[in-house]
Amino acid sequence: MSNPSVLGWPTFHHAKLTPRTAPLGTVAKPLPLIIDSDPGLDDALAIACAVVRPEINLLAVTSVGGNADVHHCTENALRLLHLYGADDVPVAEGAVGPLTGPLERATEVHGEGGLGNTKLPKAPRTVEPEGAVALMARLLEASPEPVAIAPVGPLTNIALLIRSYPHLSPKISHICLMGGSVGEGNSSASAEFNIYADPTAAEIVFNSGLPITMIGLDVTHHATLDRSILDRLKTLPGASAKTAAELLKFSFDRSAAWGQGEKMAIHDAVAVLHFAIPDLVGVARYHVVVDATQGPARGRTIGDANPYRLKRDKLEPNCDVGLTIDSQRFADIMVDIYSKLP
Repeated sequence: MSNPSVLGWPTFHHAKLTPRTAPLGTVAKPLPLIIDSDPGLDDALAIACAVVRPEINLLAVTSVGGNADVHHCTENALRLLHLYGADDVPVAEGAVGPLTGPLERATEVHGEGGLGNTKLPKAPRTVEPEGAVALMARLLEASPEPVAIAPVGPLTNIALLIRSYPHLSPKISHICLMGGSVGEGNSSASAEFNIYADPTAAEIVFNSGLPITMIGLDVTHHATLDRSILDRLKTLPGASAKTAAELLKFSFDRSAAWGQGEKMAIHDAVAVLHFAIPDLVGVARYHVVVDATQGPARGRTIGDANPYRLKRDKLEPNCDVGLTIDSQRFADIMVDIYSKLP
């Protein structure tokens, strides 16, 4: 009879943390950044990070259908920037749905309009008429230095940018995306929502040869806030903090109703903060491919960091993957962000 206390080999490779490859903005030299987003409860907090952090120069917010219909997402971006006192940041509307396959939405999580039950004042600024991909291309062309992109929704717009303007790839310094997982998914057991919503686009992005950091569920499920944050936000004077508390309460209530506890993972903010804070996220180098088939693993980001397999298959790592974060420090950073907003 075998000894049940003797364990066999682990069923997965424990990747070791490695130095980050993503660029860092500084107060002296802020990093030019475009956010491509589907606002979105956690997107609202991600945009706040980009507005406040002095290490980031937010050039634009572009919208994509995902958490809600793209028209709601566009309007949410305009209104959030207005709330945050950043009406000077242009907004352009992007793809309604994926390059191929069915339309996916996360309205059961974010509400039909994307921001729960919150109603924000209308913004004075209107959307840029040229559209998301053309605006990104124009900003890349005009920038005297390469521009970072933080896609925190489905990757449709980014794939279209890469495919339509290949000559501008050298003007993209880094793509730090929120999406994917080397472990379990959330839209399915295999796939995280942003990748699941457009696996074809994700495949184009990961095969592009551009420098990429994947901020997936492996790290964002540790970037959580709980109800204790509400009291901290409510003591802050600005309307932005009160709105953040309202958005978070909606999420906590919904999570509790589903029997999942009273926490919210602030997925998208991690991707933005990675460009501003050098040691917030611990990363490891992986070779990542996307399953864009129609099978049960559709949308899965298959990550391999096993040195033996990579050498055997003559593969090189193609991205950083976020693995670790200090949850308490992250919560403190989010409170600090909203303490600085109107």
